[in-house]
Amino acid sequence: MGEIFNGLQNALGSALAFFYDLVPSYGLAIILLTVAVNLLLFPLTLKQTRSTRAFTAIQPEIRRIQKEYKDRPEEMQKELMRVQREAGATPGGCLLPLIVQFPIWLALFQVLNAPGHIPEGSALADAIASGQNRFLGMDLGKRVSEAVSDGIGFALPYLGMLAVMVASQYIQTWHATSGQARPDNPQAAAGQAVSRIMPLFIGIVSYNFPAGLVLYWMTGNIFRLLQQIVIFKIDGRPQLVPADTGRPVVGKEAVRSKADNQPESRKAQQRAVDKRRRRRRK
Repeated sequence: MGEIFNGLQNALGSALAFFYDLVPSYGLAIILLTVAVNLLLFPLTLKQTRSTRAFTAIQPEIRRIQKEYKDRPEEMQKELMRVQREAGATPGGCLLPLIVQFPIWLALFQVLNAPGHIPEGSALADAIASGQNRFLGMDLGKRVSEAVSDGIGFALPYLGMLAVMVASQYIQTWHATSGQARPDNPQAAAGQAVSRIMPLFIGIVSYNFPAGLVLYWMTGNIFRLLQQIVIFKIDGRPQLVPADTGRPVVGKEAVRSKADNQPESRKAQQRAVDKRRRRRRK
C-alpha cells in the first residue's frame, strides 16, 4: 500500500507540473488538476447518483417490507438487501465519490507539503523553490491556521476560501436532497446525516491544511455541484415516491399527492374552508 500511495503522490506531482507548464500559475495548475480528477471520476459520480435515485424509487417497497416483517428483523434485513440489490440502489451512494477522493486528497496534501514529489528540474519545482507559489494574494503552501496567526487582515483570503469550500459542499448536499422527505430506512437516514456533517468536519480539519489543498477541495465541490445539475437535467430530479404507487411523481401530481397524505384533521379543515367559500359565492 505504501508503494501505491507513493506512486499516487508522484503522479499528482507530475500532473501538477504538466498543468503548470500549460498555465504558469500554481493556483490555476491546482484548479486544472481538480477538473481533470473529477472528469476521470465522473462515471463513478453518475453511477452513484443513479443508485441513490433508485433507492428513492423503491421507498414504497421498503415501507411494505418494514411493515410486513416488523416482528422478524433478520428476514426484514434479508428482504431489504434483496430489493436494494435488484434495484441497484445504494443508500449512501452520495458518499462514495467523497470516499474515493480521500486518498487523492491525502496524496495532494503530501505533494503540497513536500515538493519532492514534483519532478526535479520542472518549471513548477523551480517556481516553488523561488517562492512563486502565490495565488489571489495567498501563499498556497501556507496553512490557514498559520495565516490566522499572522493577523486576521492577512488571513481574510484564506478564511474566505475556507468558507466557500464548506458552503459549496453544503449547497451540493442541499441540491441533492432538496424536496425529499426524511427516509424511513435507517441506513439512508444515517447516510444523509453523515453527508450533512461532512462539510463542517472537512472545514475544521482543513483549517490546519495548506491553502492549496483547500483550493483543490473548493474547486472540486463547485465542479461536482455543476456535474450534479447536469445529471439532474438529463435524468430529472429524484422525487419522493408515495406509499401507494411504485413510481415518482412530479409537478401538480406531486402537490396532489402531498395533499392526499395530509392528516385527516387538516383535510377536514380544508373542506370546511372550501365549504365557506362556496356559501359566499352563493
